[in-house]
Amino acid sequence: MKKYYTIESNPFINNNCRIRLGAIPDSIDRRAYLLDEWQYLNDEEEFIPFERLGSDLPDIYTYNIPLISKRLKETLDDAEVSNTFYKPIYLYEVANRSKIEEYYLMLAEALDCVDWDKSEHTEDSFSGLKKITGPFAINTSIVGDFRIFKIQGVLNRFWIIDQELKDMFESLGIKGAKILPLEEYYGI
Repeated sequence: MKKYYTIESNPFINNNCRIRLGAIPDSIDRRAYLLDEWQYLNDEEEFIPFERLGSDLPDIYTYNIPLISKRLKETLDDAEVSNTFYKPIYLYEVANRSKIEEYYLMLAEALDCVDWDKSEHTEDSFSGLKKITGPFAINTSIVGDFRIFKIQGVLNRFWIIDQELKDMFESLGIKGAKILPLEEYYGI
């Protein structure tokens, strides 16, 4: 049986890997990255100011917009992941506008694959969106060959990755990320 993991930002793993983004341009439609709707994005580059709060930069940033570093994107390209959309994002330091870091807004295909009867979650009474709050299970027959994906209709900001991608990211020395088996997940 294939093993899956959550991956999301975690600046507390390495406090030297923290950033704070400035305003996200209005040209980046919030529906796109909040609801994983690719049709609302183009692939034109964007510039976003940021403040470096540590000495290193994270490879993954999932707080207000889903970003991955150039080296993480290259790893996904090497793994021949094809169910993702990338929009080039250039982060520039507020204190030093000539220092630019290459990132990508990444959207992964969203799948309706959670076995809600075997998963800890809450449901928003207004929107109907669910939030995974603890260990959860997925129906792997729905996942198919996808190696990275999002969960459809949830408020959580994480991706699901397979064992091979987890191993690749760990051998890369991924920075600023928390990777947990689904059965050990705890929602924030």
